[in-house]
Amino acid sequence: MKNPELESCTDEELAVIAENDSEAMYVLIARFTKLIKWKASQFCGAVEADDLAQEGFLGLLSAVAGFDKERNVKFSTYAGICITNRMLSAIRSSSSVPTPVGDMSESVFEVEDNEALPDSIVLQREEWSVFWQDMISQLSNLEYQICILFMGGSDYAEIAKHLGISLKSVDNAMQRIRRKLRRKSM
Repeated sequence: MKNPELESCTDEELAVIAENDSEAMYVLIARFTKLIKWKASQFCGAVEADDLAQEGFLGLLSAVAGFDKERNVKFSTYAGICITNRMLSAIRSSSSVPTPVGDMSESVFEVEDNEALPDSIVLQREEWSVFWQDMISQLSNLEYQICILFMGGSDYAEIAKHLGISLKSVDNAMQRIRRKLRRKSM
């Protein structure tokens, strides 16, 4: 992390900054890794927890792209919904198995595996955070902005208009993004 001032920002401030700044996104990823992993462990069954966690991180990217600070909604609430919806969508599309529902009253800070050592839990969270930060760092500034807008639901034409570039430039960037992310996740 190059900018320690980002650590003191609220989630709402980071969400606004993260749309154009990958370092702010790194901070959000670090903050939301525990929640994403917990939700993935609650919903796993028809879909592996690691796959659901990946969907959760994509939900976080989508939350950054779609967050509107003018609505006076906490980013953590909005992101939680985006993360959950992305995971549930993955479960629904994976099979015709009924959607599992975890006990949402459990504390986010509880650990499912009682035999796991605290050090290994912290290490696992850090590994996930580093993994997602590394994936995002592979993108150029333009690719990052396009990725965030796309994850927020914008189509190619809307992205081109928003960034003032051609539709073909958006398409080319999306192809590069997919290649980079595919390579990174292997």
